[in-house]
Amino acid sequence: MDSEPGGSPMNNAPIKISRVIRPLRGGSQAQLVRCEDGHFYAAKFAGNPQGNRTLINEWIAYGILSRTDITTPPLRILELSSKHDDLYFAVGNRRNFPEGTLHLGSQCPVNPETTAIFDFLPHGLLANVRNLADFARIYVYDQWFGQADKRQAVFVRDKSVIGGPNLKAYFVDHGQAFNGAHWALRDMPLSGLAFPTRVYSMIDMSALAESAIAQIETIDKQTLFATTEGVPSSWLGQGDRDRLHDLLCRLRRRQATFRPLIARHLSALDEHVFAHCTRAGFGNR
Repeated sequence: MDSEPGGSPMNNAPIKISRVIRPLRGGSQAQLVRCEDGHFYAAKFAGNPQGNRTLINEWIAYGILSRTDITTPPLRILELSSKHDDLYFAVGNRRNFPEGTLHLGSQCPVNPETTAIFDFLPHGLLANVRNLADFARIYVYDQWFGQADKRQAVFVRDKSVIGGPNLKAYFVDHGQAFNGAHWALRDMPLSGLAFPTRVYSMIDMSALAESAIAQIETIDKQTLFATTEGVPSSWLGQGDRDRLHDLLCRLRRRQATFRPLIARHLSALDEHVFAHCTRAGFGNR
């Protein structure tokens, strides 16, 4: 299910986890779960090795992205009401268990038990992705967020599309926005890049970036601070409320200087993509 631009960004009512299915890749040691609403979720648990702030980062980033046309799956608060002895985080030689009962779930766009979800596409299939423009838009938002990780996307085939691009990209995992648990806004033009990098040579980055910048400039203070509504208090550590308020104030101030910053970042990205495509033998951009 796509997020609805302009709609209510979040549903705060917790959904109970009915089944823990299997581990997923990544530093947060997430799990694929099924919930009582019948949907499947990539569940990130409180107490995970990357820290609870990364759950808050996901919540805030989604609260902003859900107001755009960028395709990102809905987030929900998940409830794990009983302890599972086989659900733990492997940290060195230790086993740490999830904290509390409220956790974070990113809804799978399809049923993963019946429909394939790809987390990587070879170069030759990129032209089959019908929302390639979203890669430009999410790049701009990731630069505003100070994304410290590569941009992650999953791809789903739309069997209803005949005779045209039939893959759709869903942008997932915003936990390393704001430099993850550090809650800092770093300026790194080549952070937040998707793989394969060639995707940026297939779209009009300049025009698409301009539309995303214009959107960012219209986000007011009330909208920005409303993205923290519904964050479970159990995810907040000592002093985190004040630190979170400070982070959002810095993100708000960053809007005023963002246009020249993204111009520099796009220039660095352009050179990086040109060099990458040349080495890979893709010819001119």
